[in-house]
Amino acid sequence: MGVVPLDTSRAVELAPRVWWVGALLPGDQLQCHVYLVEQGDKSVLIDPGSALNAAEVVRKIDEVVGVENLRWLVCSHPDPDIISALPALVERGLHPQAAIVTHWRDKALIRHIGIDLPYWLVEEHDWRLQLEDRSLRFLFTPYAHFAGAFCTFDENSGTLFSSDLFGAFADDHSLFATSMEHFEAMRAFHEHYMPSGEILAHALEEIRGLRLHRIAPQHGLVIPEDLAMPLLDRLAELECGIYLLARDDPGLEFLLTAHSAVRDVVDILVREADFSVVVARLAEIARRLFGAEDLELWARTGNTVLRFGQGDGFGGLVAQPPVDVLDALSGATPATGPRLVIPLRSSSSGLVSGVALFEFRETPAMSATTRALVDQVCDLVEVGLERELFRQVAAIDRAAFYEQAIHDPLTGLHNRQYLVDTARRMCALDDRNQRPALAALMIDLDHFKEVNDAFGHSGGDEVLRHVAQSIVKGARSGDVVVRFGGEEFVVLLSGVDLPCARSVAERVRASVAEASGDRTPVTASVGIALRVHGESAAELVERADKAMYFAKTSGRDQVGVAN
Repeated sequence: MGVVPLDTSRAVELAPRVWWVGALLPGDQLQCHVYLVEQGDKSVLIDPGSALNAAEVVRKIDEVVGVENLRWLVCSHPDPDIISALPALVERGLHPQAAIVTHWRDKALIRHIGIDLPYWLVEEHDWRLQLEDRSLRFLFTPYAHFAGAFCTFDENSGTLFSSDLFGAFADDHSLFATSMEHFEAMRAFHEHYMPSGEILAHALEEIRGLRLHRIAPQHGLVIPEDLAMPLLDRLAELECGIYLLARDDPGLEFLLTAHSAVRDVVDILVREADFSVVVARLAEIARRLFGAEDLELWARTGNTVLRFGQGDGFGGLVAQPPVDVLDALSGATPATGPRLVIPLRSSSSGLVSGVALFEFRETPAMSATTRALVDQVCDLVEVGLERELFRQVAAIDRAAFYEQAIHDPLTGLHNRQYLVDTARRMCALDDRNQRPALAALMIDLDHFKEVNDAFGHSGGDEVLRHVAQSIVKGARSGDVVVRFGGEEFVVLLSGVDLPCARSVAERVRASVAEASGDRTPVTASVGIALRVHGESAAELVERADKAMYFAKTSGRDQVGVAN
């Protein structure tokens, strides 16, 4: 069974004694809705509407209650789409005590329409109008979009007559919103009409605590209860005031597109941590908004210039900048042409730290508004670029600090902390082998105290440096050589059996003896431990240490093997 189409040629009852009495004008995106609260001879008309639909409004009011029974005419602001139907209503004949319900700031303009009706000011009556079976509460929402704007809430039916708030540009001739897709029509309307996001957010906070069953805006679609709060929450996130972008008159469509692009730029900068993804998205936005065929970012950090371009996946590689980019980085004014070069200045220092390079097929003809928009986007890009450079410098600093932390400053070898981390990983990998193939060599210099006594600690340090080089020379290229502490060294060998490990140990021992020379003759005792399944790194090194002591007690300058 199909859905019966809504007959908007007649008054539509939204709730008990609450009616839509407007008219849907063909081809008009800014439909002006009018609502009636039926109260016998004290009925209320909410936002009388435009002169264009005044005849239809009069006809539908007569269907329900009769124009002569309109006691209260609520005008939530003084725009023509709200008040220009008033003369037709007065001419038709209102209640003898009919009055305009409005704010004093609205009255100052409404009076210029020239109708002779008294005013009932909301601020003088505690923002509330008591009716026969209900109370109307008025909510002050200044600057949304007029200085004296307010909304009307029917506490009996839970209907919010929201005036411009929750309005939308409506292409179809339906009356009710059916899904959250309606938000996009509301977004365009609010970005256009509302002065700023802060003003919109303040107005919505006035509404948030209400017991809403429906929202009846002056423009757009009536919003049912299940969509009311979700749409309010989405509206609260909007940034409005798109005409602040304009220095000439580019038209609403351009401004809406531009505002959407700026919002997209902010969104990607906030949400995306990978700067290569950020730049790729910015390039897409530049193509959509300005018709740019390509976007490159160039940034200087120290003496290095990085390029974020499509060819390298926007990864930020060291590159030689072209002349126009180099000029811009140096502070010179770049030439105009099919390449638009815009210097990016650091927000902290004010100095040029980068360049945005837009490529066009031909020299773009940019209005003042378009160029202002480009500059605004570039200001946002500079923030992201500065953040990325800070991240890269911090990563380099962290890498340098880590390298410093895992190296022995005297010998240049890795230190004991590095051994702990590396040996743990190597043991985990070795457990995957059917037969263990990991070994540790513990190397201790013989009689090293005599070297320090004879030549002092500086001489001893020189010997340790030579010994470290000789151990590296005797080990294989892939072996991990570590200064364990004092005159002790550890070598981790992977992919070895006992004969191989013994061969490396003997080579290291001989290399130490050969490198010491006649002036400071030094020998080393070496212990070998071949790892068994499940053995920890600490246990492996401890067994190699015991084998080294066995070599020492057996006469020194030799290799011992752990059981």
